[in-house]
Amino acid sequence: MRTTSRVLATLIAGTACCLPLLAGCGKSAPTHFYSLSASGPAPAAEAPAGPCLSLGVGPVEFPAYLDRSQIVTKIGQNQMHVGDFAQWIEPLRDNFQRALTENLGRLVCAKPLVTYPWPVGGHPDRQIVVQVAGFDGTLGQEAWLRVSWSILDADNKQLVWRTAEYREQAAGPDYAAMAAAQSRLVEKFAKDVAASLRE
Repeated sequence: MRTTSRVLATLIAGTACCLPLLAGCGKSAPTHFYSLSASGPAPAAEAPAGPCLSLGVGPVEFPAYLDRSQIVTKIGQNQMHVGDFAQWIEPLRDNFQRALTENLGRLVCAKPLVTYPWPVGGHPDRQIVVQVAGFDGTLGQEAWLRVSWSILDADNKQLVWRTAEYREQAAGPDYAAMAAAQSRLVEKFAKDVAASLRE
């Protein structure tokens, strides 16, 4: 009987010692959320000029590896990292399309400027179709964007087709710096799209 009591006392004491450790194990790192942003207002010298056409942005296609909430970065030539605690605040494709549209609104005269899918019964004079092949980077180094785009008229005739690759240095070692660098990539891309629209 005395032996049984001793065993029980040891088990209770051991369990009590482990409780703080178990409580600590239950905590996880907080998740941080990020978003792409558009550039600031265009200077007066670069203000959008006419003639104005209705412009539609989309559809925007993204590769399957980016179809997730976590931010994807590269570790090496053939290794990727998925940031479980660093996530986009919304689907990256939607965020990219909105940032591109906002940038274009500062660069070209488009009335109205709409995103795909269009409002019922409407079809823009010009449509920008985007295919993103890659949109990632290495933390603390650089971000890059590989993308193709087409400009279609109201009859779906292709007027322009372009492909390009952009690189942008990250200003810091963290995900905030990576998201800022990727935002600048979208701005660079928007400037090339605007130039092709003027053609």
